[in-house]
Amino acid sequence: MNDHKRYTVRYRDASSRQIESCYYAGDAFEARVLAMESVLYIRNHPHAIDLIRCEDTQSGVMAA
Repeated sequence: MNDHKRYTVRYRDASSRQIESCYYAGDAFEARVLAMESVLYIRNHPHAIDLIRCEDTQSGVMAA
């Protein structure tokens, strides 16, 4: 898990509230997959995700 970074996945639920969850993943795609596995709403509505942000301040890399 040394190469994993912290990613924030933000999505909107059925009532348009913004909700954020954090995951440790190798890249933004893996963070998306983890979110889909752990949140039923995202699994059923994958297009509800509107942001995937890398929180690793050392690399400065951002993902959308």
